[in-house]
Amino acid sequence: MRRVETAGAKTWLLGGLALWALGMWVFALIGIGGKVATLEDDPTLAGRLPQPVAKVPERLGPLPQYAAIGERPLFTDDRRPQPFTINPEGEEASKANAFDYVLTSVLRTPDFQMAILQTPDGTGEPMRVKVGDAPKAAPNWHLTSVDTRSAVFNGPEGERKLELRVFNGTGGEPPTAIAAPPPLPPPPPIPGQPVPSPAVNQVPPPRPPPQSADVPPNPNPADAAQDAATQQQIEAIRKRIEARRAKLRQEAQQRPPQPGQNP
Repeated sequence: MRRVETAGAKTWLLGGLALWALGMWVFALIGIGGKVATLEDDPTLAGRLPQPVAKVPERLGPLPQYAAIGERPLFTDDRRPQPFTINPEGEEASKANAFDYVLTSVLRTPDFQMAILQTPDGTGEPMRVKVGDAPKAAPNWHLTSVDTRSAVFNGPEGERKLELRVFNGTGGEPPTAIAAPPPLPPPPPIPGQPVPSPAVNQVPPPRPPPQSADVPPNPNPADAAQDAATQQQIEAIRKRIEARRAKLRQEAQQRPPQPGQNP
């Protein structure tokens, strides 16, 4: 009794499993599960099989009924049959025979002649072709001669003359704007010379010469009077500067020499 009372949970669990296994063994000996059998077939439980659908007649008619599709195709502008090829070699040959370029410039020297071509839309790289050679994109077209403003190519379609492309005035970049130079600073004042007033120092810029020497410009009385007053101001300033310089030279000559200076 003491051992049963002191048994732990693990012991009770193992004991329960042993009793369950013993019970299952006893049931197996009695014959439990031995009389299980399949049920008899019941036609009412079987599902219905799908029935075949009646054959639908062909929607397409006889081939002669569609002869108008070949005689008047939908995807052409004139609704007429167009020749085509399904041979890749033939397509490459047609591309090689195509020649659609613009002459942009020519180079002529006594020993060398070359033409520079470009696609009409201007997106491709320029191609330089010498006389006797052909462009890589059109190997069947050879440059035969180069003139001052044209070039002649010979190909499967005969000779083709390209004229030099001329700028039509559209597109391009605007010219670079040139900024006006800053005004020159005024000259430094002479020592001892009074600084003239800004009104005296303001000298109007020289007027541009007339457009034609045969037709003299019509003088304006107000402009003529302003020019005369300006000239008088300039002359007065020049005389004052000369008088000041003469006075400085005279004072320098009259000043006694300092000791240690050579006379």
